[in-house]
Amino acid sequence: MRTSYFIKSALLAAAVVFVIASCDKVTEPYVVHNQPVDTSACPAPQFPAVTVHFKRALLEDYTGHDCPNCPRAGLIASDLKEQYKDTLVVMAVHAGFFARTSTSNPLLAYDFRTTAGTDWDAFFKISAVGNPNGMVNRIGYPNDQQVLSPSAWANAVKTTIAQAPLMDLQLITEYNAADDKLCIHTKTSFIHPVMGRSLNLTVAIIEDSIVAPQKNSDPLVGAVPNINSYLHMHVLRGTVNGTNGTTILLKENTSGTPIVKSYPVHLTGFNLNTMVPKNCHVIAFVYDADTKEVFQAAEAKVSKY
Repeated sequence: MRTSYFIKSALLAAAVVFVIASCDKVTEPYVVHNQPVDTSACPAPQFPAVTVHFKRALLEDYTGHDCPNCPRAGLIASDLKEQYKDTLVVMAVHAGFFARTSTSNPLLAYDFRTTAGTDWDAFFKISAVGNPNGMVNRIGYPNDQQVLSPSAWANAVKTTIAQAPLMDLQLITEYNAADDKLCIHTKTSFIHPVMGRSLNLTVAIIEDSIVAPQKNSDPLVGAVPNINSYLHMHVLRGTVNGTNGTTILLKENTSGTPIVKSYPVHLTGFNLNTMVPKNCHVIAFVYDADTKEVFQAAEAKVSKY
């Protein structure tokens, strides 16, 4: 609910006032460390049988801590997540002009950017249209219809979730805190045969409850013009298998047996910023390599503790 989200942000508000200074252009320190796939290091577990199939939607919220209208969009995304729960995967992608950093402006000191996020933003031209904007299952590419304003997200999510799924995507995570080792396992099972398509699987890590400054223009969301201790949610921390993911089906092949992939990850050093395992989630999505449309998505917590 909007009220609960506002309360969370308000409770974390600090008394420190940041002075907005001019912004320096700095080199972008993208820090995602794509690690080689080693299935022997993370043997796949037994996946439970799936008896009910449903389609999940992927909502990508392109945002930035220097974007004054973005907190309202973030609230819309969080409300939709609360409404649709496991059938909606939300990913907040910090990229573009409003996500830049500056050593002279405390408000812009924290760096949320990632290699994949910047690549996606450049490819789909999200921030070129303006922020806040986003995509739902990346539907509409390449006709420049994939970029959706926050007011259009609810209808797009509702329409997407109502569709019959082509496949099921299961996601299992196993985290060993002592070794700082995360094993990620995915299983793509085809409900209907898929022919003539190349499919890719992307695996990423997002993090909730990151407290950092955020510009804001809406007093109903928080302090104006800055929320000094804003609660950043669903923040993309990086991809495990690169910007474009892993190819799991080629056009000349027809989908048949389920496709299982496993990835080992160490959270320390995965991102420039320290990540809190209990606040992290793994998300995965399967998409058409040509049209970029996302057919299925999944989400799982990294750790319960």
